Amino acid sequence: MRKKRVLKKAGEDFMKKRYQESLDGFLAVLRADPQNKEAKLGAILCDLLSEDEEEAIALYDYYIVLKEEGVKEPEEEIMQIIRSLDEEQEEFERVVQQEIPLLQEGISYEDFKKIIKERGGFKRAFEDVMFSTKVVITQKNDFFDFIDNLIKSGFIDMVYSYLEDASKLYPADKRLQEFVDRLHSGKA
Repeated sequence: MRKKRVLKKAGEDFMKKRYQESLDGFLAVLRADPQNKEAKLGAILCDLLSEDEEEAIALYDYYIVLKEEGVKEPEEEIMQIIRSLDEEQEEFERVVQQEIPLLQEGISYEDFKKIIKERGGFKRAFEDVMFSTKVVITQKNDFFDFIDNLIKSGFIDMVYSYLEDASKLYPADKRLQEFVDRLHSGKA
């Protein structure tokens, strides 16, 4: 009974964005029951928060829905999604690592974001560097942020080129389709 109460509270803490309390609860259950699937998933999602808070919250929301619908072993279904996301990220990083030697000059996306702040906006910063250097993006979320900023700044032709290449790597990625839909709807 105590384990169920602690898991319930950890889940509530997660939903209220009290992540440290949530993690503490999940870890307490794991110490008492190292095989507890719900506690393992909760701890993994708490860890995922540091990489992608939106994704972790969406996965937890989906987990709750699966539980409410009575899906057998909803934890395993969420873990499969997490493994798939990890594989996509690894593939993206592998491709980027292959391309880095080809980039003779380039700046990291983190450095580019500093230039954006210095120049007062993405468009100005991108125009300043686009012919002299390349922006090296090694994280999938940074790539999506970059694409979003290109769209907002009106670099539509360039976006189509990036999306064409990215769709070969991630043919089923919903975020790529969302960008294409934005471009086609004219709501860039």
